[in-house]
Amino acid sequence: MKPINVTFVVFAVSILPSGVMAQDLAGSKDPPGTKRYAGSEIIGYRAPKFDEFELPLGPPARGKKGYEKSLQLQGQVSRYTYLAPMGRSTLELMSNYKLEFQRLGFTTLYEKTATQPGWFGYFFTGIEDEDGVKPLLGWNEAQERLLVGKSKDAKPTYYCVFVTAINHTPAAEWLQPKVHKDQPVAEVIVISPGALEERMEFVNADEMSKSLTDSGKIALYGIYFDTDKDTLQPNSTPTVQEIAKLLKSDPKLKVRIVGHSDNQGAANYNLDLSRRRAATVVRELTSKLGIAADRLDAFGCGPYAPVESNETEQGRAKNRRVELVRW
Repeated sequence: MKPINVTFVVFAVSILPSGVMAQDLAGSKDPPGTKRYAGSEIIGYRAPKFDEFELPLGPPARGKKGYEKSLQLQGQVSRYTYLAPMGRSTLELMSNYKLEFQRLGFTTLYEKTATQPGWFGYFFTGIEDEDGVKPLLGWNEAQERLLVGKSKDAKPTYYCVFVTAINHTPAAEWLQPKVHKDQPVAEVIVISPGALEERMEFVNADEMSKSLTDSGKIALYGIYFDTDKDTLQPNSTPTVQEIAKLLKSDPKLKVRIVGHSDNQGAANYNLDLSRRRAATVVRELTSKLGIAADRLDAFGCGPYAPVESNETEQGRAKNRRVELVRW
């Protein structure tokens, strides 16, 4: 996979090389190869890590969570919050990003100007925030601008740029001397290709049997599906084979294959997806591994039986699972 070098700012009089801002948040840095708006500094930063992100492709939906149109992504998600100098407009900042998207050949997927309806700040204040900066993004709908695009690689990198102007005093004490009303701020989110590092322990047939005897169920994290699909990935084979081994070792055993999801996206959709994924595992066991269909039952719980909080990616990863339940 080739790295994507991104330069967000175009005007020669308005850019500075990366890494020259002494006032940047400790430990933060620009995306590799980028430049920044002259005089701006990083006040919020999250290093790349595997996560999910709902990429807006339309305005916020009315009466429900999310957007009218969006794309659910998984990959290496990084976030950068830039405080721009006083006296600059949100239009000037966003114009720089738009021109740079064009120069780099990015495909623009969605754009929201300040005159179009839709309050995006609500969503950006709700994302993970360790630096206390996200409240700056939420309360100035009249100044909001949004630009969403992607690179033209076979496995594209996606970019979400949200620009607004500060409209209230920040909660974080360390920020209060830095920021002023009407000062522009930009949130840049980069979602690049990257697979989840598989760290869940492999569960063999004997361990499955013990858990079914002790508690009547076992959660399996070695079964993987394509994002937003019920297509089983090849690296699921060892765990599915262990399920077959378990059933063959105990001819009287019957199990329900139960799919579970996190809470990202519509609940009814996740309920159906978890059911379809459970059915895929059943088909794999019956059609390829010789298990009788009357010993298996597929069921989907969707987001309705979490084992951890959905507020973190670690929790959401634990909630996305397949369980065997003694029937």
